[in-house]
Amino acid sequence: MKTILETKNICFEYENFKLKNINISLKHGDFVGIIGPNGSGKSTTLKLITKLIKPKSGKVFIFGKNLEKASRSFIASKVSFVRQEFNPTFEFKVKDIIELGAIHIKKSFFNTVNDSSKIKKCLAMVELTGYENRYFSTLSGGEQRRVLIARSLFQETPIIIVDELTAHLDISHAIQIVEILKKLTESGKSILAAFHNINIASKYCNYLYALKDGELIFQGTPKDVINKENIKKLYNKEFYILNHPVYNYPVVTV
Repeated sequence: MKTILETKNICFEYENFKLKNINISLKHGDFVGIIGPNGSGKSTTLKLITKLIKPKSGKVFIFGKNLEKASRSFIASKVSFVRQEFNPTFEFKVKDIIELGAIHIKKSFFNTVNDSSKIKKCLAMVELTGYENRYFSTLSGGEQRRVLIARSLFQETPIIIVDELTAHLDISHAIQIVEILKKLTESGKSILAAFHNINIASKYCNYLYALKDGELIFQGTPKDVINKENIKKLYNKEFYILNHPVYNYPVVTV
């Protein structure tokens, strides 16, 4: 499959942290996960890829175009970024939040698209049919994150970047969100996501990158990356690695 996103030796520094020579790639239809302990550089890597911050050195390419030379509108047409937290200052309805996905087309926060049929379609895809007139602040954490996925769908980008979207959710809602993301890859989207939960990443991702202290130390399929030796090196603790009895993917347990 064709590589549509690629980083080449990207580096970044702030305070006492350094991200060093990160090389990752994403192919069409992939669901790629980034795992690693807190402070390893997962979120920083995603921000570099979306040009929210600039690398000290190295390059990022999206569909072969050097991000350094790419306009904001080009990036917004190719990549959407779904963060775990979104706390708007004002009270917005769900439909208003979703329409923000088209700002790069209309060029203005106040001049959105107002396509009700498209909004309903996006909400249906994240299992929130009928939520368009609900206020965002009244939704549960899991529902809010599904709205943010719907906003990404409204943006119509081929690449979706996801930062720790299952953090602080119970296992049922976490699985619901990741299964929605997995279905999106089956329909042609390509997803790069940071995960705290290794077992969820192991089940749903087809390829993993493992970061520690700002360095890429392992990469490969879940079976390549998730083994006793690697996980001990990654987290500095002993864990047991089992094979799932039904789906045959590696599971980390204490």
